[in-house]
Amino acid sequence: MKPAKTYLLATAFFTLLFMGLVAFGSYLLSVGSKQYGVAAFLFAFAAVFAQMTCLALFLRQKARSQAAQAQQKENRNA
Repeated sequence: MKPAKTYLLATAFFTLLFMGLVAFGSYLLSVGSKQYGVAAFLFAFAAVFAQMTCLALFLRQKARSQAAQAQQKENRNA
């Protein structure tokens, strides 16, 4: 699997994880389990940071591949 596709899949995974953890944390707070509810929210915010990291890695990989293509095109023309 190409790195760009891997980063996109990881971004989607962390997005779904964030939504699930927020819903789970809300449920836990509503039933009175405050400690676990707060922990779920903290893990949800960690998932957001992981999501942003995967998106940044995807953009970096995309820029690298575009630069490599431009370099190859320049070498062919020279």
